Amino acid sequence: MKKIVIPILIVFLTFIIYKTNDDNLVDYMAIGDSISLGINSYGNHSYGFNDYLKSYLENNNLLHHYNSLYSKNDYKIEELINDIKTNKNILYDDKTYNIKKELREADLLIISIGMDELVNLLNANKEFNEIQNDLDKICNNMDNLIKEIVSLSKTKIILLGYYNYSNNFDKNTNQIFAYISDKYQSIASKYSITYIDIYEEIRQDKNYLPNKNDYHLTSKGYLKIANKIIKNIEDDF
Repeated sequence: MKKIVIPILIVFLTFIIYKTNDDNLVDYMAIGDSISLGINSYGNHSYGFNDYLKSYLENNNLLHHYNSLYSKNDYKIEELINDIKTNKNILYDDKTYNIKKELREADLLIISIGMDELVNLLNANKEFNEIQNDLDKICNNMDNLIKEIVSLSKTKIILLGYYNYSNNFDKNTNQIFAYISDKYQSIASKYSITYIDIYEEIRQDKNYLPNKNDYHLTSKGYLKIANKIIKNIEDDF
């Protein structure tokens, strides 16, 4: 009888140890637009901030699962809201993923979306007071998005801010970015999530944006963002 019990006990203990270790690992979900994907200044897939963060978690033996299926080019805030409400499914490697389940199971969620909408406004070259209503629409959409997400997820949620992709740092441009940053900070406080402002980090080096006709970053620019996120999360996991 003892010969039977001991192997069973060993298998059981091995399973418990495995599950305990597994529970300490991070399910990391990246959701958003081309910035989330890590597209570079020339329209190619680069090493983005999510890639750096994934490597950081892997190198520290913290990563269990990484999901960036819900990041794509030209993804708009309203579209993402609709995808969550309709529980969008994605088939990848013969496995079906649905967004609500992924949100529920994530331990770390990083949201980077809305840059396309902001760029379209800035390219119109209008004064702040002329586009304030449009800025408010972006912020209201973001509020609705975060509301949908926190209704499903009780995880570590990070909302990433925006950077100025132009060489124009006049009073009007600074006011636009400061306004939307303040609004996002208020949204983050409202829903008890983390907001990370990256405006100054990217402003420090014009080489992060080598293509004046494009708003995407170099890999070094994305690394700058990743380092700020890592500082924020390193005590959480």
